[in-house]
Amino acid sequence: MSQRDVLIVGISGCSSSGKTTIAKLIAELLPGATLIHEDDFFKHDDEIPLNKKFGVKDWDCPEALDLDLFGQELDHIKATGKISAKLVHNNNVDDVSRFCVSKETKETLRKEFNAFEAASDVHVVVVDGFMMFHDPKIACKFDRKLLIRAPYASLKSRRAARSGYQTLDSFWIDPPFYFDEFVYKSYAKNHASLFEENDVEGRIRKNSGVQDYVNDDGMDINDALLWACHQIVSPLPSFSS
Repeated sequence: MSQRDVLIVGISGCSSSGKTTIAKLIAELLPGATLIHEDDFFKHDDEIPLNKKFGVKDWDCPEALDLDLFGQELDHIKATGKISAKLVHNNNVDDVSRFCVSKETKETLRKEFNAFEAASDVHVVVVDGFMMFHDPKIACKFDRKLLIRAPYASLKSRRAARSGYQTLDSFWIDPPFYFDEFVYKSYAKNHASLFEENDVEGRIRKNSGVQDYVNDDGMDINDALLWACHQIVSPLPSFSS
């Protein structure tokens, strides 16, 4: 049996945009899909850059991640369809059971995904992370680039509702200023080029290669999942033999 082609779907966005929830639900509903979390490529606590101005570690800059290893892993997955890195999962993933996905949505997704899998014979790998489209060397590894967005106020309130984050070596709790000075500022700085007039609250550039979805507080998870599904099953790129 010949090896199946691999379709790597990147689902990115600012912290608390809902990207991980959408990625996890999509992976659960898509038969045979593999789910990878970029958060599992965070460096050890003592390797995280220290911001001298505020005297705290900056967990939201690109340098906090082992992006070389992340890129190598994506290349390996693309070539083999298998995970090679021995990842330490930090379990900073929301419990998706609290989201009400309707029976109609589940049936629609399974039907579309089954038809897609039968027609294309690809192995879908879903990757979620907050720092994947900022660097062309990483972004080019994704066959689908989906950016989950939310307004600044929604992002800040959702982030504030979290108790903290498990790291490889400890437990991180945001200082009061952290969202504004680190999370959002880093997101805006590293993703501005994807947006018209470099405004991350504005419109995505048509030539960015990224499809975006605004997941504000009024959006229904069913709509978000159907949108993501349609992006994944859209006409396939040409794979090299």
